[in-house]
This record gives sequence, structure tokens and C-alpha cells, in this order.
Amino acid sequence: MLRRRTFALTAGAIAVTRSAAAQSSGWPGKPIRIVCGFSVGTTTDLLARLLAQKLAERLGASVVVENRPGAGGTIAAAQVARAVPDGHTLMLASLALTLAPRLFNNLTFRPVEDFQPIGLMGYTPNVLLAGIAVPITSIADLIAEAKRAPGKLRYASSGPGSGSWIGCKLLEVKAGIVLEEVPYASTAQATNDALGGQVELHCPSLAGGMPLVKDGRLRPLGVTSAKRSAAAPDIPSIAETVPGYDASAWYGVVGPAGMPEPIVRRLNEEMQAILNDPSVQGTLRTAGLDVEAGSAGALHTVMADAVLSGNDLMDRIGYRPQ
Repeated sequence: MLRRRTFALTAGAIAVTRSAAAQSSGWPGKPIRIVCGFSVGTTTDLLARLLAQKLAERLGASVVVENRPGAGGTIAAAQVARAVPDGHTLMLASLALTLAPRLFNNLTFRPVEDFQPIGLMGYTPNVLLAGIAVPITSIADLIAEAKRAPGKLRYASSGPGSGSWIGCKLLEVKAGIVLEEVPYASTAQATNDALGGQVELHCPSLAGGMPLVKDGRLRPLGVTSAKRSAAAPDIPSIAETVPGYDASAWYGVVGPAGMPEPIVRRLNEEMQAILNDPSVQGTLRTAGLDVEAGSAGALHTVMADAVLSGNDLMDRIGYRPQ
């Protein structure tokens, strides 16, 4: 009886292995879609398009980017979670995916369980900037002024879950200060008001903020990553003044849960090769990404940790899903 049961389990394992091999042997059998939950020109979109171009070259197949913006990326995520897990539908995922349950009600997906991690691409920080007329030249100055006059310093926010919102909310929590949030519908308007002095602080993406720094129009105080960014090594990290601070956003590629392991492995291998290309690294650095190519397992850990840290931040500021 025991021997027969062992054989049955072994045969089942062989059947699963053969099934996975059969599903993956003809892959890709049609165009691969990389779904992007944000509009053209965003960091997520730029990463998706670069990856699509390089994957197409390496696989000798058609790889297209499909932009499905809206609701903080949740429209795209719901579409990918429902897709057939055959390796032909992928998503350029980011921190927005793991924050979604704490920002929106009635989601139709779970940010970890309903997706298959494929590979980590890296991290990108925002950069906290001050107006040139604002008498603040460092994070230490900002904290001192905020403690002297709570709520006096205003920061431009792109809304809950955005990099600017997370960066400033986490600074409030970690430094024990109070800032005033001023919401904006667009980064362009936020930038204009920061330049005009309507708000003292602005926290755009590093790629979006560096031209303002280089032109001397806004003053950099710190990047929101745990350490200095390779894209702007002269700008200190906020963590150098506020230990434990890290509001950088991760980026990686996922697919729907249930993808055959051989396809996941092949995609990760191709991603590793692409991200280790010096010319690609230079392009990504210009886009503000600190490249950190990682395995499917590494991305799973990042996603799970991001859910926990996001829950902690939302609990501490008392934010409830809308």
C-alpha cells in the first residue's frame, strides 16, 4: 500500500512536470503584452517600453506595451490577475500594486497571492526639494523649522499612494513633525507652484526633479531612498539624517499566478541579461532607477515586505481606503 501510494505521488509529479514543459515548449506562441497601469511618459511606462524592446530583440518575438491607466494602477492589475497564465500577459509592477489594498476599497485581486513574481528591476527614489527663497538647506533644517512651527511648511502632493505623498508622510512619522499637504492633480502644476512659492516643498521623482536642481530653480534636500542614488550621488539620502527612513519605490515584472515555472525562469534569465547590459543601465540611471536585478524569489520578498511596511505606514497616519 505504501509503495503504491509513493508511486502515485511520483507519477503525479511527473505529470505536472510534463504538463509545464508542454505549456512552455512553444512559448512565446503569440505576441507578449506588458501591461502598464500608468500613462505614457511615466517612469513605469518608460521601464515597460525599454524592457519590451529588449525582450523582443532577445526572444525574436513581438512584445508590446499596453497602457491601462487609472485608479492608481488597479485597473491594469485586475486585468493581469484575470489573464491566462501562459506567459503572454505580463505587467510592469511597482509599489502601487502592494499599496492598493490600503488605498482602495472593493479590489478584485490580492497584491501578492494573485500574481507570479518574475524578476526585480530595481528601485527609484523621489527627491525632496525646497524653493530657492525658502531658508532651508538640509533635512535637519527642515525638521527644526517644522518643530518650531508645526504645519507651516507646505508640500505639494500628487495624492494618497503617490511617491510625493508617501515620502512626506513617512518623514512626518519618522521625524515626529507636522507638514501641510497641498494636493495637486498634476506634477506640472505642483512644480509651477513650488517655483512660484505657493508651496515650500516639492517631492517629484528623481528623474523629474534633477532638471530643476541642475537649473538652480529648486534646492535639493535629500533623496527618499535608504542610501544615495547612483543617479545623483551628491544629494544626501534623507536616511542620513532620519535613521530607518526609506520611501523608495520598487519596480519589477509580474504575471498572473499559475505561470509555468520554465517560462518564469526563462523570463528572469532574459531580464537579468538585459539589466546587466551597461548601455541599458545607463539609460535606466538617467530615468532615476538604481538597477538591482533580482530573482523571482527576491521580488516576492520585496512585495510581501512592501505590503507589511505599507500597512504600518497607513496605520500610523490613520489613513483608510477610499
